[in-house]
Amino acid sequence: MILSDHPPTWNLSGVHSYRLLLLFASCLGGMSVPDAVKVRDTAIIPCYKTCDGDILWALTTKYEKLDVLRCVQGTCTEGFSFKNRVHLSNEKSGNPSLIMSPVLYNDEGWYEARCGLEFLCKFHLEVFVPTTVNVSVRGNVTLPCFARTEKNIADDAVSILWKKDDQTVLQVQEGLINYGSGFRGRASVALHHYKDGDLSLNMLRVTTADKGLYRCYHNTDEEHGYPAAVTLSVTAHQNLYVKRFGDNLTLDLFGSDSVTVTFTSSDAKEIQVCSVTGNNTTCSFDYDNRVSVMNYSLVLRGLTFSDGGTFTVKDTMGEVISINTVTVEGVAWNPLFVSLLALPVLLLLFIGLFLWRKYHRTSQVTENHSYYNARESTVVIESAYIGVPQQETNPNISGDVEDYPGLAVEETMPVIPSTEKQDSIDENM
Repeated sequence: MILSDHPPTWNLSGVHSYRLLLLFASCLGGMSVPDAVKVRDTAIIPCYKTCDGDILWALTTKYEKLDVLRCVQGTCTEGFSFKNRVHLSNEKSGNPSLIMSPVLYNDEGWYEARCGLEFLCKFHLEVFVPTTVNVSVRGNVTLPCFARTEKNIADDAVSILWKKDDQTVLQVQEGLINYGSGFRGRASVALHHYKDGDLSLNMLRVTTADKGLYRCYHNTDEEHGYPAAVTLSVTAHQNLYVKRFGDNLTLDLFGSDSVTVTFTSSDAKEIQVCSVTGNNTTCSFDYDNRVSVMNYSLVLRGLTFSDGGTFTVKDTMGEVISINTVTVEGVAWNPLFVSLLALPVLLLLFIGLFLWRKYHRTSQVTENHSYYNARESTVVIESAYIGVPQQETNPNISGDVEDYPGLAVEETMPVIPSTEKQDSIDENM
């Protein structure tokens, strides 16, 4: 099987070839005109010829032919089924392109413009009521499509076409697979499921640029599958973070090559945080020294209470990739913080204990010194009075003690020789 990124070539004839020529002409005219629109949307039915006479637009459906708009000498009148819904894109320039809004479901069919009796343009408009499929940025998704197919068909006979807003996404034809720009490696169909009537499109790593209207066809006559159209809605990721003071915040950039991160505080003022391209960042002054990029993620270090708010990640087109609501509360009791807080506390306790022990020792030494001084004084005084007559110890007293009644007299104890010494003397005798 040969793979190619070139646009597919369909062997169409008749009206289908004419439609492709009209689309090609519209691109040359500087305007991208879809040939299929969602019900209630606005449709542009192109015609790039000029007309100086009367203009008539008519619609041909499977069931009837109706007047859409008739302009005679500059005065235009809508058909009954198109009242207040159609007008020429530029009446003064003579451009007869038709604008229709809103488009109704029964507006599908062939639109033909004439200038008087001269044929000008023809265009086929398809109107869809699409199925909506939602996916988040960088997610994977399957767009459903089913059709009545042959159960015994060979792989090289399978014909599938997926288009997005009139641009090719993927085409399978005669065993070849062709991819539209930006879809190689991301879009695929399962050929073995085709025999079961399943033509669903698988898409990987969806981006905001992938949102739009997708249509599925099979066979060379562009027969629609079911549902006829799928609207892919790509939504932003919604994240809620509750962080502690001093924590780090990691914002997923979803592999985008270039994004912008903004911050909206409680006062609804949005400021730019950083522009990120690959691993390179250009940040505002308040964030310059606090951010780094690792593995397609932006890391904001050391959260403070002022970081409470909404961080929004946008792509280069301004499309929102993710919305991150952050609440910062309390203090982060991480081990490093606790260690830093414990050091001064332990130091104060150590100093307090040291001073207390020093004071306690000083008090004890002073008390002991006082006690020993008092005891030495007592011993000296007592030893001074041992074995000394009263008269000698008190020079103010003369005569006998009996002459001084009421005077306290300290008795002295006679020295008694040791019994061990006495026994030794007796033995020697």
